[in-house]
Amino acid sequence: MNRIFRNVASVTLPLLFSFNAVANVDAKPLTVKDDAPQTYVVVKGDTLWDISAMYLDSPWLWPRLWQVNPDIDNPHLIYPGDKLSLVWINGQPVLSLKPVKKLSPKARITEKKAVPTVAEGLV
Repeated sequence: MNRIFRNVASVTLPLLFSFNAVANVDAKPLTVKDDAPQTYVVVKGDTLWDISAMYLDSPWLWPRLWQVNPDIDNPHLIYPGDKLSLVWINGQPVLSLKPVKKLSPKARITEKKAVPTVAEGLV
């Protein structure tokens, strides 16, 4: 019986402590590094993990950074050229997303018109 109790305790106690540690991390307000840029342009290969490591003390806090940023619909879909701006709302840092507007080439179509004639006296 003692052996079973020790086995159960050896599994559950670390889990309880880890949940407590996670809860304490989430309870703290986000703090931004002093050298964090006010704006950042996403480059190819960037992830919210990398960007949160640049702005926050721990990259593990990227889900909290995403939670306070409603402009970012999907954290896995940030694109090169997207501009992130750091602003403070209700005491929380918020990265505002200004997505890149992709342009595609278009042809301008006009109706065919005859070339206007030149008066005979001007020639």
